Amino acid sequence: MKKMMITAFLATALLSVATAFEAEVLFTKGKVEVQKNGAWVALEKGNALSKGDVIQTGFRSELELKIKETRVKVEPLSRLTIEQLAEKATKDDTRLYLDTGSLKANVKKTENRRVGFTVKSPVATASVRGTIISVTNTFQSTAVGTSVGSAAAWPSNNEEAEVATEEEDNAPESPVMEGNTPKDVSGGQAGAGSMLVREGQSADFSKDAHSTTPGEKAAQGSRELGGGTTTAATNEAVVMGGPADKGPAAGAPEIGVSGPASQTGRVIINVIFEN
Repeated sequence: MKKMMITAFLATALLSVATAFEAEVLFTKGKVEVQKNGAWVALEKGNALSKGDVIQTGFRSELELKIKETRVKVEPLSRLTIEQLAEKATKDDTRLYLDTGSLKANVKKTENRRVGFTVKSPVATASVRGTIISVTNTFQSTAVGTSVGSAAAWPSNNEEAEVATEEEDNAPESPVMEGNTPKDVSGGQAGAGSMLVREGQSADFSKDAHSTTPGEKAAQGSRELGGGTTTAATNEAVVMGGPADKGPAAGAPEIGVSGPASQTGRVIINVIFEN
């Protein structure tokens, strides 16, 4: 009996051990570098990136990554840290920290597996599940908006990147949550002050812990636009502070949204530090 219990315990422990995986560079343009052993090294198509790598793009430079089935496009003048790339028993967890700049991601799960995709900025955290989401961050505030599906967003004090520890990588998987609350959408990680940002909505978060709910934000946007009705695309342009995306640079693979909403998502994060 004791031997059987020990065997069962070892089997359970084995299943809880995560395997690290790598991101692949699909495309680069201009000056794109990764920090290795304290030095900045140029990135090229086909290079592999691991947890803890810090990436930066220069002026008029960009990068596209493949993380499992997800595509991530890093825009010019961005700095990104890969905090986590962990393959668990039935789920792939990716966590990125965008220190400055912007990224877009078409989030897809591998067949018969779940996906966890989280992007952090210095003042907020966004978690995606089948959602087209936009996040704009200034030094004092962050705006989160969606144009398809729902996103969980909450204020957080992320002053710097925190690469996942071995303990975090091997932590038990979050339970399957089919609901549509912030906890459900974020896989249980939504923090205090979290809210659900539904399709066509947006919300604001500031460093002084003040939040503007989607309803308040919609009323504000209606006043600013003269009371007219806005589409999801228009709302995204307003949240982003400019016109809609004009598409990728010449020669760059286009990141689009395809397939069922439950399997795909798109993340847009902008971080701008002001004096």
